[in-house]
Amino acid sequence: MKFPVAAALRVTYQFFSAALLHRRSTAITLAASAAMLTIAGCAGLGASSPAPSPSPNNPVPSASPTPTPAPSPTPTPIASTVNIPTWHMDNGRSGLNSNETQLTPTNVNASGFGKLFSYRLDGYAYAQPLYLSNLRINGASHNVVFVATEKASVYAFDADNFGDGAPLWKTSLLQAGDIPQPGGNPKPAQGLTSTPVIDIGSNVMYLVSAQKSSSGVFSFRLHALDIITGQERSGSPVTIHASVPGTNSEAVNGTITLNNSCLQRAALLLSRGTLYIGFSACPTGWLLSYDAASLTQIAVRNMSPNVDGYGQFGGAGGIWMGGGGPAADDQGNVYLSTGNGFYDAGPEWGDSILKVDSQLNVNDHFTPFDWSFLQCRDLDVSAGGIMLVPGQSQLVAGGKAGKMYLITLANMGQVQANDAGAAQTLFFSPGATSQTCVTNKGETVTGDKGTTSFYGTAAWFNGSLFVGNDPGPVKQFTLNSGHLTAGASTAESISPFSYGTTPFVSSNGTSAGIVWVLDHGQPIQDPIASAPAPAILRAYDATNIKHLLYSSAQNQADTPGFGIKFTEPIVANGKVFFATAHDPLSVASPHGELDVYGLKH
Repeated sequence: MKFPVAAALRVTYQFFSAALLHRRSTAITLAASAAMLTIAGCAGLGASSPAPSPSPNNPVPSASPTPTPAPSPTPTPIASTVNIPTWHMDNGRSGLNSNETQLTPTNVNASGFGKLFSYRLDGYAYAQPLYLSNLRINGASHNVVFVATEKASVYAFDADNFGDGAPLWKTSLLQAGDIPQPGGNPKPAQGLTSTPVIDIGSNVMYLVSAQKSSSGVFSFRLHALDIITGQERSGSPVTIHASVPGTNSEAVNGTITLNNSCLQRAALLLSRGTLYIGFSACPTGWLLSYDAASLTQIAVRNMSPNVDGYGQFGGAGGIWMGGGGPAADDQGNVYLSTGNGFYDAGPEWGDSILKVDSQLNVNDHFTPFDWSFLQCRDLDVSAGGIMLVPGQSQLVAGGKAGKMYLITLANMGQVQANDAGAAQTLFFSPGATSQTCVTNKGETVTGDKGTTSFYGTAAWFNGSLFVGNDPGPVKQFTLNSGHLTAGASTAESISPFSYGTTPFVSSNGTSAGIVWVLDHGQPIQDPIASAPAPAILRAYDATNIKHLLYSSAQNQADTPGFGIKFTEPIVANGKVFFATAHDPLSVASPHGELDVYGLKH
């Protein structure tokens, strides 16, 4: 994709030679003043860029941020029922914790709020932390934050008391002789990339690990861990296998098989006793469903069994969703988006938003009318995630082209000229242009391309969506009578190539709303910067998003670790949690960290 670099770019570039971008990015041309930067390819770094100048919202990168435990333990809060058992708070992926009674727009400021401590992790954590209140572990009651790493390790930490930094428990999902799958993207390992999910009723956490055995065999495993002990439940783990009939180029004797080229990045979903697991990065995307109680496979769907993808990456129908995951409504319907690929209303489901059941039957769908252009230009719909509007009559999604789709769940609209089947479509930012692309069959296709891209998911509060794009600010969109209207924007912008942001909102019912934004800045594996920079946590008044309440860049002691793309903060019981990188990729065995922020006492 191509887009001009606005004045908000963190640096003006002179001419650079070609460099490699993230494996799911496309060829990108940037113009800044009269200079031009061209990036193409995958999994590499471009030429070095100048270090950014220090400012309140742009801290100087440090060689290796150090965890800073609180001077003294903070007391455990009063009993609470707040839980965050799944990605983005709930199965609708609303990103709203409306039971936050401690953090308010009055006390979240640079003098009274900040970094309390950091827990060291054995590897990077691309997965969102999960949180449960009042668990009894090791004979005592704790509020517990869980985090999983690319070393295929799972930690349970006391959410309030740092102590000596030791976890309540730590479990490795690797078996004897295993190592995490060597990573291409993410680097340097892909042991556990997706956000797990917790069944609160049974105290079980479900996770998917990727590993290589001592004999060189790659596999994916589905795990069920007891969250009190960290031990595998009976019958866990199970090795994931999947195959379907097909005739595309990866078929062998008429069968396509899930293989180790895939990446299980999309967050897991647990709905009505069924687990949903999405795969991307392989020649064709996959969606699997499993019975959560028995860990037996229910159904398998391949998103392009008969038609190859084409272009720079060649994938077809991958389930990416910007680190997010499939969403579910109260009736058990499941919604997900797919990446670049051919579309024919089934069985090929490229660049579409699908509604499926536990058997993975596609019961309805929406596909942009210019899907062929999106595929040709690597502007896939699945670059960003899906949020069901609370009330669950509509969903909102967006992709690399920068277009937002508001879809009615009862009738998703399928594919119609000019997206007439959608309730509404609009570009995040002005300046979209009509462009063309030549397909692998020599056909010229046309579509619209915006100036920004979605790599995240919206969050909800009091009738409004809060959405971030790359590059650009976080914007508020008000939903009224089934129609979105753009409102205010933050003064601060998300940097190009930081892969956007997914906001999280905390509130006390309909009041005291705070929009929390994690700016990855120059994340590890940034395709432009030669070295990463610390992430920046920002908080905004949800009633006036122009009002910046707090930035971690305001105090040096509040600086978190280096940014990791697609990660997001969560908020519970007066604390904010998010994962960052303690070490850059240049370290032989880089560690991660879990940063914890709250009120200073």
